[in-house]
Amino acid sequence: MKKIIIFLNITISLPVFPQSNSDLGCSVGTAYYMGDINPKTPFYSPQVNAGITYRYNINSRYVWKVEANYLVLSARDADFSDPYQKIRNAYFQSKLYDLSGQFEFNFLTFKFVERKIYFSPFVSSGAAVAIILNSNYSKTINFVYPMAVGIKLSLGKKWSTGLEWDYRYTFNDTLDGVPGPLNNPVPSNSKSLFFNNDWYSYAGLFITYKVFDFPKECPAYDNNKYK
Repeated sequence: MKKIIIFLNITISLPVFPQSNSDLGCSVGTAYYMGDINPKTPFYSPQVNAGITYRYNINSRYVWKVEANYLVLSARDADFSDPYQKIRNAYFQSKLYDLSGQFEFNFLTFKFVERKIYFSPFVSSGAAVAIILNSNYSKTINFVYPMAVGIKLSLGKKWSTGLEWDYRYTFNDTLDGVPGPLNNPVPSNSKSLFFNNDWYSYAGLFITYKVFDFPKECPAYDNNKYK
């Protein structure tokens, strides 16, 4: 709990900027897990994901964002053809609360302008923490590494929308409650990605509303910026 409090204090204190460039949003999509039960199939057993986002737009390329998400993850050995998985017959379902602070980079200039549409692909990364409520009623708290890719579209002066695909690396092999192949009494061909640690991921649609307008920019500066 002490680690969580420290993380929250850092996350909240970082976006201490004038709120003239702030927007709030929500997202909805699907979440899935990759690990010992599901070693390599994206969007296997898709479950619900919903989230809220705060963005501070430093300028038209750089963004600081804080995200909070609720996910459900599940997997079962019976869905796969690996012989050992048929014997093991493991299953898990977990609810997960995810909080992250990330730095986002727009590859193209992105602005909120009336009667003009901007779009840009983007990437983001930072730090995150996950609170996992397992199906056996146990609770674990993990620091995770977040990464995301997506594309966004401005809708006038206030609104934007886009698609985002987030990845979370957990640094451990405990998300599914299943020991890795090295600990299995029977050899298995199933190996999860990156040294057998578990991942979870979610993808979906987001929409944001600008709660404060950008300050007026100098036209000459705007015309020459990023050329």
